Parts: sequence; structure tokens; C-alpha cells
Amino acid sequence: MAEKTFVTVSFERIQRVVDILSMVSIGEYNPELIQIEPSAQADEFSVLEAALNIYNQELASARLQNERYISELEQSKRELQEQIATIAKQQMAIHELSTPIVEVWEDILLLPIISSLDSQRATEMTEKLLDRVKANRARCIIIDITGVELVDTNTANSMLKMTRAARLLGTMCVLTGVRPEIARTMVQLGVELDGIKTLRTLKDGLRECFGFLHQLKLQEQLAARSEKTGALSLLQARKHKAAPKQEEPVLEESDEPAESED
Repeated sequence: MAEKTFVTVSFERIQRVVDILSMVSIGEYNPELIQIEPSAQADEFSVLEAALNIYNQELASARLQNERYISELEQSKRELQEQIATIAKQQMAIHELSTPIVEVWEDILLLPIISSLDSQRATEMTEKLLDRVKANRARCIIIDITGVELVDTNTANSMLKMTRAARLLGTMCVLTGVRPEIARTMVQLGVELDGIKTLRTLKDGLRECFGFLHQLKLQEQLAARSEKTGALSLLQARKHKAAPKQEEPVLEESDEPAESED
């Protein structure tokens, strides 16, 4: 049976090991603090101290490598976020360019539609158009489809919904840019643009809007004049009613009969 070997270790050496383990447990890996100086006395406890030094060095190296990986990941994350922000700005710019609403004249808005028109894009256009109508208090809207390659049933229905929503706000809608091939396609599909004025060119649409605004201005002037005339008539009637009536003189009849002349 092997005999047990006892090693006498000073309290300072044991306390040093305990202190180092405590610092490592809280994440302190400073080599100057967690390294044990080699003892002048070589014994079995020295092997434990050397093993502890190696263990602490590996932990410190692993931590440095982990911090480097974390730093690289954070840098990659920041770059990715910047790329996402750039893409979002580009998408916003593309979205703004895809639905440009221009005030070509006072009370007249122009919405040129380019390429195809799906349901999602039509919904976005309608919302943006209604916002501009409310902000500018526009009276006329010109929807130009010169840049539309193909008009199908979905495109026609989207334009109908767009114009109906705008008309609910009191605006007059004009559809321009109807080419012969688009007209033939719409007739073949049986698409009916009820309540929408269709014209061939943007110039014709502007002329139509100018005429509508002129008629509207005349109607407003006539209504204002009629209202003013009605107010004056009402005021004169009230003055005439409030004025006191003048009593007519009454001739008194004499009781004595008038003498007749011979």
C-alpha cells in the first residue's frame, strides 16, 4: 500500500491561489494579477500552481479571441444596418419617383402612371393622391397613362377606384394618354370607365380642366351675386316693414245741409 505524502504549504501560497480563482470567477484576466510566481521551493503544490497558470493563460487567450469576434460581429452588424438604411432610402426614393404627383397649375394635379399598375401600387397611389388633394385643395386631377404598357381589367378597376375616391372629395378627374391600342384592348375586355372623361393627350386634359375651372368660377360668382341680391332684398323688406304707416286725412262731414244757390 502506497504511503501518503504530506506537503506543507504556507498560508500565503494557498491564499494566493484562492485570490486568483476569485478574480477569474468575476472575469478578471489581467496576467499581472492572475499569474502565480514560481516558488523557490519545488513541491507537489508547485505543479498545481503551474497548471493554474496555464489554465488562466488559456482563459485569457479565449476571452481576447471572443472579444475580437464580438467586435467583428458588431462591426458587421453596423455595416449591415447602414446597408439596410441605404436600401430603405433608395426604396423610398424609387417609391416617390414611381408615384409623382405634380401641381401643374393652380387647382390642377397631374398623376402620371408609368409601367404596370397592380393592386398594391394602386392603393399606395390612391392614398398619396387623396392626401395631395386634401393638402392642395385641388379641383381637377389629370391621370395620364401614356407610360402604361398594358391595360387589363385589374388596371382599369384600379383607375376607377382611384377616380371615384377622388371625386368623393369634390374633384373632377380626367384620363389622358389613351392610345388606340389601349382603347381597343379596353373595348375587347368590356371595360367601361363610367364617369371618367377620357382624352387623348395631356394638352387636351389641361384644356378640359381650364374650361371646368372657368365654369366653376362663373358659377361661384353668380352664386355670390345672387346671395348678395337676396340679402339686399331681405334688408329692404325688413326696413319697409319696420317703417311707421302714415295715416290718411279724414274729411269731416258738416251736419248742416249746404245752401243751394238760387
